[in-house]
Amino acid sequence: MKNRFMVLLWLLSGWSSASLWAATVDDSLKVVGKTNENAISSQQRIDRLALQTQKMLEEYQQITLNTEYQNTYNFQLKQLKADQEKELKSLQKQIDEINITQLRIMPLMSSMADALEKFVVLDLPFHQEARVNGVIQLKQHLRNPSLPLPDKYRLLLEAFQIENDYGRSVESYRDTLERDGEDISVEFLRIGRVALYYRTLDGVTSAYWNQQAREWQTLPDEYARNISDAIRVASNQVAPKLLRLPMVMSE
Repeated sequence: MKNRFMVLLWLLSGWSSASLWAATVDDSLKVVGKTNENAISSQQRIDRLALQTQKMLEEYQQITLNTEYQNTYNFQLKQLKADQEKELKSLQKQIDEINITQLRIMPLMSSMADALEKFVVLDLPFHQEARVNGVIQLKQHLRNPSLPLPDKYRLLLEAFQIENDYGRSVESYRDTLERDGEDISVEFLRIGRVALYYRTLDGVTSAYWNQQAREWQTLPDEYARNISDAIRVASNQVAPKLLRLPMVMSE
C-alpha cells in the first residue's frame, strides 16, 4: 500500500514537473513570438524611417540642385541686366549723336543744294530747264518734314552724281534754242563740261558756247563738217575719230 502511494506520488510529481516544463516552453514560445513581432515591427519602422530618410535626402539633393540652378540663373540675369544697361547707354549716346548730327547736317545739305543750283545756272546751258527743275524739286524734298533724313541725303547725293556723270560723257540731242529773238530747232553736241556746240537741222549754221562771254558764237563754215562728224560720233552712228573743234579755254 505504501509502495502504491509512493508510485502515485512519483507519478503526480512527474506530471507536475511535465506540466511546469510545458508551461515554461509555452511562455518561452510566447516570448519568442512577441520578440519576433517586435522585431518585425521594429524592422518595418526602420524601413519606413529609411524610406523617409532616403526621400528627405533626395528632396535635399533636389533643393540643393535647384538652388545651384537658381543661383546660376540669377547670376546670368544680373549679367544680362548689366549688358542691357550698357547697351542702352550706348544706344542713348548714339541717339544723342544722331540728333546733334541732324542739327548740323540739315543746314549743310541746304547749303549743298544751293551750291548745286548756282553751279547748274552758271554751267554750260545744256538741258538747262530740266536740270534747274531737278534742283528745285530736290530743295523741296529737303524741306519736307515727313521725309526721313537718310532719304534726303540719298536724293542729294544722287543729284550730285547726275551732275558729275555729265562731266564724263559725250552726247548729242535735239532741242529748241532762242537766238536773235526767235526759236530755232538745232542739234546740240556736248563734250563733257568742256564744250557745247549746236548745228541747225539744215546744216547751214554751227555755233559754240563761249563760257567766258556767256553767249553763243557762230563758227566759220570750215568747222561745219567736223561738227557734223562729231555729232554722228556722239550718236554712235560712226566710229570715234580725231576731230578738230574750236574750244575756248577758261582763264
